[in-house]
Amino acid sequence: MRYLVFAFLCLVWGTTWVAIKISLEGLPPFLGASFRFTIALILLGLFILGKKISLKLSKRDLGIISISAFLMYTIDYGLIYWGEQYLTAGVTSIFFATFPLFTGIIAIFLFKNEDFSWNKMTGLTLGLVGVAVVFLDQLLLTEFDTQVMLGSIAIILGAVGGALSVVLVKKYLSKIHPVSLSFYQLLQGIIFLYIIGLTLERSQELVLNPRVIFSVIYLGAVGSALAFALYYWLLQKWSAISLSLIVYIIPLVALVMDFLVLSEVIHPRAIVGMLIIFSGITFVQLDRSRLQKIMNKFKIGGR
Repeated sequence: MRYLVFAFLCLVWGTTWVAIKISLEGLPPFLGASFRFTIALILLGLFILGKKISLKLSKRDLGIISISAFLMYTIDYGLIYWGEQYLTAGVTSIFFATFPLFTGIIAIFLFKNEDFSWNKMTGLTLGLVGVAVVFLDQLLLTEFDTQVMLGSIAIILGAVGGALSVVLVKKYLSKIHPVSLSFYQLLQGIIFLYIIGLTLERSQELVLNPRVIFSVIYLGAVGSALAFALYYWLLQKWSAISLSLIVYIIPLVALVMDFLVLSEVIHPRAIVGMLIIFSGITFVQLDRSRLQKIMNKFKIGGR
């Protein structure tokens, strides 16, 4: 069951990038994200009522959640939706694969949550090189199109915002029930998204055809509510390191689905950049004890 859930999460979160692209065919980015998370919030609220989960939190916790919600939903998801207007679903997923790298940078250098080590420095450097390769690939393919450049930067900034939110939650809110945390994050995040959407996008036409409506429902019900519930369940069964392998699989699924559904073909340079990013993530997540064990296995003259 655990492996089936893991495979399901890889499939769902790999297809959400294509679903976002389809939803953007009829909805502006911030309002599209708002509709998605409204569905997720309603479903999560029904789950809380059914399970009678307490939502009582201190003012301090609510204040920190408000900051994390702004970073996660307005900066992270808002910029992802906005940036994917100008990029393919596959390329967007590759850029967002830098999320663990920025988490490492913030945890090590800003919040001092983790010790600095050479393998982490190597990993962070490789990751940034991979981003540069993918970024250059997109600029060369589109002849240095300004919108593509801004879209790429938006996705990367979104990953930074999401990483900062996760580190904040880990440092200050780790004792809060994950369902309560998710509910308040969603609630406040949706408010931020609606404010921006209704301010900047109210004049844009909404095209609510079946294709767009289905993608929004899929993103809200399956890609958000169900997927995050299963993720938290699996996190109780597996270690965080084992579960982090999902980061490597999601972009691969996204690239395949991008080709099958939207007929997008990705350039070999972007594949190379993705592999460099993956190698960087591997170095960041490789702790010293595990690294030493691997080195011992390959010592000449060893047992």
